Amino acid sequence: MQTLPKCFLLPVDGTNESLRPAGFLRRLYPPSEISLILGRFSTPPPSVYTDGLVHSPRMQAKRLQFLEQQKEDEHRIFRHALETLTKEGFSKPLIQQHSEPNQMGVAKQACLLGDLRKVDAIVVPKQVRANLEDLMRSNPSSELALHCLRCPIWLTQGEIEPQKAALYIADEEGSIRIADHAGFMLLNTGTTVDLVCTAPRLSHPASCRPSQAPRELAGLLSRTQLSRLLKAYQILTDNGMAEDQIRITLIADTGDTIASLLAWCASNGIGIIGLGRSRKESIFRFPKTTVAGKIASDFKNMAVWIA
Repeated sequence: MQTLPKCFLLPVDGTNESLRPAGFLRRLYPPSEISLILGRFSTPPPSVYTDGLVHSPRMQAKRLQFLEQQKEDEHRIFRHALETLTKEGFSKPLIQQHSEPNQMGVAKQACLLGDLRKVDAIVVPKQVRANLEDLMRSNPSSELALHCLRCPIWLTQGEIEPQKAALYIADEEGSIRIADHAGFMLLNTGTTVDLVCTAPRLSHPASCRPSQAPRELAGLLSRTQLSRLLKAYQILTDNGMAEDQIRITLIADTGDTIASLLAWCASNGIGIIGLGRSRKESIFRFPKTTVAGKIASDFKNMAVWIA
């Protein structure tokens, strides 16, 4: 099956840190198959410059100075990003630039832009700084949640090896969303996928191929859990993945799902963790008590995909 080019929104702020997710993308895909939109969300002019009351020559001069500095900063940020990315092998014709004032917050505007440009994901580093910080801050807007449901978020941290992925399959519609997203994004990458679920009656992890699950795992899972796992498997294969790339893995339900999942992923060389959202959730208002919220806070040397 032919691999479709992937398009990502990468918010940039002039730092090397904001460009680090590109290294993960390069490990996952050939750079020639990656299209990037560099998003610059600039500080808007002070209201004193935009309320129509700028009459004095002194204020007009200050306004012009501010706008000129903004333009210089924009050129510097995009130039630095282009130089860095092309040195890493990305194709300059496949890199677009987009700049807009930060009027509503980077989080909301990034989601709106990602939805408008139909990107496959917004990619940001876990350790954010400067005007990327509010991409991870709380925003209870239901409008934001709806937009972000249509645009997956990838968080990256550290040195990531993308050969192995784990999709956390819980009893919620988000599991289906992440399976569909991962099935498309991982096609022809060679990455193997574990569909992971917790089970209370386990002393150690248990894995099998999906075709063996009804026989091997039936006594360890509820019918609902087994059905959800097999449905996620079907979605992956419908996207073109082969069964020998996919396993179903059960880990012990110790009462701390996040710690168990992260420990299993770390000990098994997992580079990508996939999490799904329900329609009532958004990454920007995940309580830290939820599985997704804690993983997004605690992971190291991994990419966390939230779809």
